[in-house]
Amino acid sequence: MKLLKPAWVTHDGKPIFSIDIHPDGSKFATGGQGDDSGRVVIWNVAPIVKEQAEQDDNIPKLLCQMDNHLACVNCVRWSNSGQYLASGGDDKLVMIWQLSRYGGSTIFGGGGKTNVEHWRCVSTLRGHSGDVLDLGWSPDDQYLASSSVDNTVRIWNMLNMPESIAVLKGHTGLVKGIAWDPIGKYVASQSDDKTVRVWKTADWKQETVVTEPFEECGGTTHVLRLNWSPDGQYLVSAHAMNGGGPTAQIIEREGWKTDKDFVGHRKAITCVSFNSNMLRKSALHKGTNYCCCAIGSRDRSLSIWLTSLKRPLVVIHELFLNSVLDLSWSRSGYQLMACSWDGSVAYIEFDDKELGQVVSVEEKENLFQRMYGKKSFSTGVDKKASIVIEDPDWIQPQVVEPSVPSVIEEDGGMLSSDSRASRTSQIVAKGPTDKQIETRTVDGRRRITPVFIPPLMEEDDAQSSHASNHSSAALVQPTFSSSTESRSKIVVEKRDEVTKPGLSSTTSTSPPPPQVNARKEMSNILLNRRLERNEPERSVVSVRTSGSSAASVATTGISIFRSPDSDKVAIAPLSVQKSFSVPASCGRSFEIENQSYFVGHKMAVHKLSCAMHGKVAWDIFMSSPMIGCAASVYCVAVTCSDATLHCFAVGDGSRIIPGIKLQGPAVHLRVQDHFVSVVTAHGQMNVWDIIKRKSTLKTSILSLTDSDGSVTLTSCTIRDTGLPILSFSNSKTYTYSTDMDTWLLLADAMDPLRHGSDLQGISSSGSFGSGPSRSSVINNVESKIICSISYADMKMSALAELNSPAEYRTWLMTKVKYMAQQGMEDRLRSLCEDLLGPVHRSSQRGKNWQPTILTMKKNDLLQQVLQVMATNVKMQRLCTEFQQQLKMLTEF
Repeated sequence: MKLLKPAWVTHDGKPIFSIDIHPDGSKFATGGQGDDSGRVVIWNVAPIVKEQAEQDDNIPKLLCQMDNHLACVNCVRWSNSGQYLASGGDDKLVMIWQLSRYGGSTIFGGGGKTNVEHWRCVSTLRGHSGDVLDLGWSPDDQYLASSSVDNTVRIWNMLNMPESIAVLKGHTGLVKGIAWDPIGKYVASQSDDKTVRVWKTADWKQETVVTEPFEECGGTTHVLRLNWSPDGQYLVSAHAMNGGGPTAQIIEREGWKTDKDFVGHRKAITCVSFNSNMLRKSALHKGTNYCCCAIGSRDRSLSIWLTSLKRPLVVIHELFLNSVLDLSWSRSGYQLMACSWDGSVAYIEFDDKELGQVVSVEEKENLFQRMYGKKSFSTGVDKKASIVIEDPDWIQPQVVEPSVPSVIEEDGGMLSSDSRASRTSQIVAKGPTDKQIETRTVDGRRRITPVFIPPLMEEDDAQSSHASNHSSAALVQPTFSSSTESRSKIVVEKRDEVTKPGLSSTTSTSPPPPQVNARKEMSNILLNRRLERNEPERSVVSVRTSGSSAASVATTGISIFRSPDSDKVAIAPLSVQKSFSVPASCGRSFEIENQSYFVGHKMAVHKLSCAMHGKVAWDIFMSSPMIGCAASVYCVAVTCSDATLHCFAVGDGSRIIPGIKLQGPAVHLRVQDHFVSVVTAHGQMNVWDIIKRKSTLKTSILSLTDSDGSVTLTSCTIRDTGLPILSFSNSKTYTYSTDMDTWLLLADAMDPLRHGSDLQGISSSGSFGSGPSRSSVINNVESKIICSISYADMKMSALAELNSPAEYRTWLMTKVKYMAQQGMEDRLRSLCEDLLGPVHRSSQRGKNWQPTILTMKKNDLLQQVLQVMATNVKMQRLCTEFQQQLKMLTEF
């Protein structure tokens, strides 16, 4: 083990409250107090790791210093892809930073310090009414959670910054820590109110609250940074008490039990950080995996624990002069950094003989497959589309619930969680609106809601003020036409509303500002300069620079309209945008620039670019304007205005297949793994397996619309079989069966069976009664139980279609439980006979009987069914009968 405290890593002697190592291990960020403001600094790791690099003046130590926060910075966190850095501080703001393509500069008032890299704030998240104390990125970087002294946790949509999609309320004290479950199902928070609360990411409702280990605690720590183990099985909290002594409480995922803890520190635990890797002693010890955890305390010491040992691996006493405030492991798993209130940081390096060998990604995926039914939970927006099935209620939050607005109280209004349904590979940047709202004030004067005009992201980069003015003008032009056009294209909508002076109207159509990079803006500037030189008008297609929600080919928002006077059904067509960007996994993003270059009179080519960590990896040109783009780790697909679909390899941009001619213009595009799905304006849905070059689905979705009005497609997920799962705004979810050649209804959130059932919260482990009850509107007990059985039956049929054995077993036990309570002996006997199978060859039941269901042995299921039935004394005789028959079959 190597221990180093680099003296040159400092905030000029002021406290450093947070530290985080970049995912690629080349740099790390610190956050804390500056001279007159909050300070975020990005440092080079090389001078710490190698003494030779530290002594080399040509190797920079400080990469960038940002003093944009108005008050102390309490937390800095890199996104899992490393593309963004989030910082939160006492100024109630969360800032999102991104590396700019342009070089560094001298730090103003920095005493000669120079920024080698230039990091710019691409978004500022406002919403907290108090200091922001902790931040956490979701495993797929789709969401960012922030905790504050205003007693709330906010969830931000990082694919549509600065949108806040949920406010988690429940804590009655300062929320000082936040941590995402590595599986992505839960987010945990710890507060001064002596509780740890676990929230479900499916609907942002509270899953559980843990209080017992914290009843003796006092609010003596600045932060309470809790953390999950890399396998997701344990949540370790900060500041807990056991027998009057400070501990780090271990909370088990299964049942949220709290019978273990880490002990030994003399003062309160402030921060916990797990190594993101799973470890083993050597390659010979397969199957004996363990985790590594670092714990920091107010007693100025640091301890390292292995879950395979009863005592800590190492304890470093008096490491700092003041409290340890934050910890960060490198992705490699052998470097650990810590920071302290005394303004210093520590670097600790281990080797594989001390910690063990890192478990390979393949083995970790296999472990996740066995535990959670999904192989990979690595970063990248495409991974979010895969459903993590771990709870019997999955079909509501994961598939159905996004189409049912879950309204959460906001400061000054209501916020719908419908925005969570936005999926990853289909989000494009939005521009200013082309419509204004006109109202009247109390005294009769007109009031017009102003149109948002997006500012240039990097106006100071090489353009004069004259060029900047023209580029701004280009951004608000609705079409590429002569610059002498004087009439406004903005539509003014007059409303019979009375607004109070000084207050904005309750309705605003202005969308959030787009994320526009410098290259796209330069293209706009050059095009407008051509127009100003009175060059011939070369309009290949009407291209709008002001985006709207209808112009985005996305998973959500595809509206299907049915005429009330006829049976005609239509889907709103899309229009072409000048440019937009689509984020992807592994730090990639795809940028579309229509009318990129003119190659002749009224002829232009259109550019698709792949950027990797801010650098262009490859460019290709298209002959038709692109209206949508989506990508996975295998391929990127684009749809064009001439109703064609094109697929390219993500690695080098090579074309995978010739262009596919669609039935009509695309209104929806989805790429998941090697499957590509498209919905056209005629309602036809196609799914192709690009690797095998074959079609897995060709059908219409118009039959899924309501007869009494329009419906909106809110989410789409492609299964491993290449068949889609579609959720609509009418709260219904469907999948397609090729064997039956029809759409199957999987769930309906507004189903009377669901609301009339009396099911308790059920965990995937099969423990009944844990969690909040779902209240039923039926007062008759017998009817309520029959309704619950019918609902469980419906769930089982859906899960069988989705090939989900673990959840099928859980709902089967739920059904058995209610039938046993009601004394339905005949139905239980029939069920047990089917699970038992034929007892001899001449039995009539042996002809079509299958020994397994969804890869589960029916005899094993029968054993569990009998255990549930045994809870009712009236079922003892039936249980004994089948237990004896099952025993005879086993012995035979």
